[in-house]
Amino acid sequence: MPDFDAQTTRFSAKNALLLARLSAAAYSDEAEAESITIGELKFTAFRWIDLSKHFNEDVFAIAAGCAEFAVIAFRGTKDVKNWMSDLYATPVSFPWLFESGPDVGDIHAGFGHATRDAWGEITSAMEAVLPPPGVAADIKGLSTTTQPTLWLTGHSLGAALAVLTGAAFSMWAPATMRPVNGLYTFGQPRVGLYRFCGNYDNLLNNRTFRFVNKEDLVPRVPFRGWDYADIGRMIHFTSSGEPKLESPEWTNFLSRTLQSLRDFESIIGNIHTDVGDHSMDGYAAVVEAQAAALSALPL
Repeated sequence: MPDFDAQTTRFSAKNALLLARLSAAAYSDEAEAESITIGELKFTAFRWIDLSKHFNEDVFAIAAGCAEFAVIAFRGTKDVKNWMSDLYATPVSFPWLFESGPDVGDIHAGFGHATRDAWGEITSAMEAVLPPPGVAADIKGLSTTTQPTLWLTGHSLGAALAVLTGAAFSMWAPATMRPVNGLYTFGQPRVGLYRFCGNYDNLLNNRTFRFVNKEDLVPRVPFRGWDYADIGRMIHFTSSGEPKLESPEWTNFLSRTLQSLRDFESIIGNIHTDVGDHSMDGYAAVVEAQAAALSALPL
């Protein structure tokens, strides 16, 4: 059984570490991801989720389950430039994509289309590792008669998909039988305009934890000047690696105005998923190194 507090809805450094490891494992190929999930992390159920047809590139996720909980971990594409080109797409209303959903505001069109188009693959994998509410199941050793909890995580583009998946599970009637217990993201871009983010936070703010590493540029886009806003509760790792909730260093970084398409093109040319502040391996390493400090945060 993984070392994880499956029932909490509060922040947990222990949970952050496992979710970071799963987000990193999602960048492996299917065989290696399964080996890490089952062999190293001690889950009993695993499903590989191929989302590449919705992006025309290498976007995947993994679903991992055990008797007490399940996780869907989304990875970002290895070429950030490809999905970043959608960052100035016109936002669309939530119910336009999630039909008959509530009018909770506008979301990023590219992220929203990808989540809705992949919904069948996402829910199929979830159901394979997490039995329906109140129903016993036995899948690769997964056996339970109680309600296991659902967790979502991801890095970069995958973090945006995790957030919108959480929004759908929480706001969209066909999916709300699966409440989200916790959502931890790493290097997440903004996913919606102010009204959507406000409605999201009314439901999930205390269950959503958004990690930002040093001067990672991805959490700054799409720009706030374009009416995009942040969600959840941010934990910033400063230049020294120390986790902070109210980080003057991050506030100062945000104060450097980035609003134009020229700024946008500059960002595209300077982000790589496998090196620097945006690297998922870097996020996993700093979460592990700062476990004690994370546990002491007043969350």
